[in-house]
Amino acid sequence: MSPGFGTPSVALATTPTVISTFFSHVINTRRRRSKARQSLKDGGPGGGPEDQLSYEEGIKVVRRFLEFASTHGVEEVQAFTAMRVPVPHWVRREVVTIPQDVIDQAAGILSKHLGSYWPSVTDGDGRKMVGGEKWWQIRGKSLEGEWIEMQKDYVRRTALAAHAALAADGKAKSSSERSRYDPRRGATMSSVRDGSGANVAGERVILYIHGGAFFFSSLDTHRYQIQRHARKAGARAFAPSYRLAPQYPFPCGLLDALASYLFLLHPPPGAHAPILPSSIIFMGDSAGGGMCISLLILIREMGLPMPAGASLVSPWVDLTHSMPSISGPDEGDYIPSSGFHYKPSAAWPPLPGDGITITMPDGSEQHFDEQVQMYCPNNLLTHPLVSPVNAGSLGGLCPLFIMAGGGELLRDEIIYLAHKAADPITYRPSDLLLEQYPDQAGMIKKYKPTKVHLQVFEGCCHVAPTLSWTRGAKYMYRAAANFNIWAYTAAAKALDMHVHHVHHKHHTKHSSVSSTSSGPSPITPNSAPAFTSEPGSMVDTPATSTSAVDLSKPLINPAAAVAANREEVCQADVESEASSDSDEGSSVANEALDPVPPTGVVSVRGAEPTFGEGSIVAERVSMHGRIRPFEPVAEVPALDPALRERIGQIHGDGAIQKWLAKRAQWDAKFASALAKWRDVRRADRARAEKTGYLTRDLDGERERPPLCSLAGWHDQALARDVGRSVDETSTKTSGAVTLWMKMSSKADKEHAGGDSVEDIKKNVQQDVAEEVRAGQAGEAAAPAAPAPGV
Repeated sequence: MSPGFGTPSVALATTPTVISTFFSHVINTRRRRSKARQSLKDGGPGGGPEDQLSYEEGIKVVRRFLEFASTHGVEEVQAFTAMRVPVPHWVRREVVTIPQDVIDQAAGILSKHLGSYWPSVTDGDGRKMVGGEKWWQIRGKSLEGEWIEMQKDYVRRTALAAHAALAADGKAKSSSERSRYDPRRGATMSSVRDGSGANVAGERVILYIHGGAFFFSSLDTHRYQIQRHARKAGARAFAPSYRLAPQYPFPCGLLDALASYLFLLHPPPGAHAPILPSSIIFMGDSAGGGMCISLLILIREMGLPMPAGASLVSPWVDLTHSMPSISGPDEGDYIPSSGFHYKPSAAWPPLPGDGITITMPDGSEQHFDEQVQMYCPNNLLTHPLVSPVNAGSLGGLCPLFIMAGGGELLRDEIIYLAHKAADPITYRPSDLLLEQYPDQAGMIKKYKPTKVHLQVFEGCCHVAPTLSWTRGAKYMYRAAANFNIWAYTAAAKALDMHVHHVHHKHHTKHSSVSSTSSGPSPITPNSAPAFTSEPGSMVDTPATSTSAVDLSKPLINPAAAVAANREEVCQADVESEASSDSDEGSSVANEALDPVPPTGVVSVRGAEPTFGEGSIVAERVSMHGRIRPFEPVAEVPALDPALRERIGQIHGDGAIQKWLAKRAQWDAKFASALAKWRDVRRADRARAEKTGYLTRDLDGERERPPLCSLAGWHDQALARDVGRSVDETSTKTSGAVTLWMKMSSKADKEHAGGDSVEDIKKNVQQDVAEEVRAGQAGEAAAPAAPAPGV
């Protein structure tokens, strides 16, 4: 990283923004208040999030940072956002490496799925369009992931697990018939409380895929968000450090996400205990949210176990930028409406190629070879796994909770995606997309609608939880926690219902027919798919075993959903992170005492609205957390039927115009750097195509790595330099991101449980000892169970 891009230079660039924003906010206070009062009088939401000084400063600082970063090379941006951020004492972080055999199994599954796409230009094998099936398996470092959770939760679970193990040694477990069919709960999830105040009954895991436009950010920049989501759901999170573009373009990141999921389900010996898919929730923001949708499509099509649910924050699901909002005003967001542009370097931009032909406003056709998005070449922008708005169907997925900001540029595609999942037939792909990918036509009517809960937070920017200290962010954290708790509870109840059903059938059969067979296999975490060494194959999955519980389908049924809503919670322990806000403290307290499921204010209760006859609940949320129904479909711009043939395609009169203007400006500004690196790349690519790509073992006829990819280089020393910003672990500490994290983690610190790790251990162990003694006293006082037959 050059001396020109570090904490001092970033501080120098953003400090004037902080000062100017402060004064402009103070000067305009009266005007904003008057506007907010008029909005309320007219039945509107009142003021927007910009009424809060910290929100306005936060969004403008992020916008200024992105502007400053654009004058540097993309490698510098990657290196800056990959610097180390100290882990606070109240958070436990464990780094693990995902074994290569798990990655190989994931690669086999992904390769088979990619081959199922039939792009009209590849003679029916989708692998040809992505450049083969080997180049995207090349990596410069091992695939790592982090277990992230509150330190007090970890100490509590391990202490209770130790007590449970001692008790089990001295007391044999009941040999009742039903116990054979009980799902085994992870011993690491005993008596932890979630954000609703309820005890966590079993294992809860969040698989979190971080955002960053697929090419920057890291677990260090996102850990403060992940830890809060985990805390409020009473869960622990697993977050992979997936490979970033442009060095590792699509489908590299998707492979790493799939391998991470398989690692949770079927870990190697010595790792964690296998985790039931019903105990896992996918979470992701921005690019990570879009990757979660792509991963769910892959899981559905390949018959893999489906997670309990997915909670997505501002998912980026249309890389063609085809929706109206992306071309509209951008004052309410920090995302540059002209796209991401950086000073030319060895990594970006790549050589022209793999382009697409676009119809311009005057009716002429123009071919674009300059790569627009770092995630993939232009000819893959419409691929259903790159832009999920183009999927034949988003039905048949687990329940989805989708959040968007009312002021973000991506809001239209997010709203459209939610409705497409809930109504696959009405929101089917365009005719042009079906010409490009004929296989998608067969998907439209194949799957039942997905249950979707959509909430759009008035005026908020893209991934508002980035500004964790603001009101909008706090309500988003609460909303996500509420859905996550509900999904965990509902999935567990649905699994129990399935188990009871199997047990009842088994008991009826054996009560009339004497048999010595062992009966159906119990459903345990170890029943998760056993992936064989044969790529893409599975053996004895729950979907095909005699247990008759098909975990490859969405598990939560209406009965389980209602039962989860009726689950009692300890309202005295409800966490109210925004209760200090003077304008909402009393309303939050009153809501906490109200036993009726909330309909007006966002809160953490583990209760979701019922769907009735439809498959989507769409709502808007004000900056004070007040919920109101979405307007009728006919009044939603993103759902205009006239847009159908435009969605998921690049149009000459759309966002591409802003991108072209900015690119021309940048090419002129950095003309010498562009010419220098174009010459280097052109010569290297010629050598690669003649004598071999990076690893020298890629078949030139079957493998053609994208022009932006690290695998497409020939010079290994130069490739190592290009990949250093994403392949090497930084030893530097980011002062800027550390300060941001401290500002964002105040609420988590308040729930730390001690001023140091030692204090946390001491306090938790004392609590656990008291609980164990109380439990033993309760057992001793309980009347003895009657003998059988009495």
